[in-house]
Amino acid sequence: MRGRLWVSLVALTLLTGCGGTAAKDPAKKTSIADFEVKPLAVGTVKPCSLVTAQQAGELGLVSAKSDQSGFPREGRPQTPTTCFWADSEGTSLDLQVHESDRAVSLAQSQGEKAPIKGYPASTLDIQGKSCRVSVAVSDDYYLVFQTLASNKPDGACALGRRAAEVAIGNAPTG
Repeated sequence: MRGRLWVSLVALTLLTGCGGTAAKDPAKKTSIADFEVKPLAVGTVKPCSLVTAQQAGELGLVSAKSDQSGFPREGRPQTPTTCFWADSEGTSLDLQVHESDRAVSLAQSQGEKAPIKGYPASTLDIQGKSCRVSVAVSDDYYLVFQTLASNKPDGACALGRRAAEVAIGNAPTG
């Protein structure tokens, strides 16, 4: 009887993974639920609302003289799914909202994979002056932040990742 009990306990331990749950292989995470974050409803908002004028200033996307030099403090919509910010000193951000049933895999398809505020993301540095940051925010939507920041000491990718954090913080949950 004692032998059967021991074998049963060993089998139970092996089946349950020693009492814990194994983390899912990152390559097999295909749903936003796999990342334990709430999906964001970016398809229902205007992209320019994801970064406020004040936040754009804090990110360094507008200079103090922006209003006087023809570079407005607010983002400018380029299409219904994009918004563009630029200053007079060579810094710009193009925010794009993309819809796809493969949002999670597409957001992680280029460059270095590292989550942003828990959301699956990738960062592709383009010669230190430009950068493309992609972030899946739901199973059906991902955001792309294309930045140019040759005059920023911390670089274009740092700007793109900070802008992504801001946009995620402003996006409604879905």
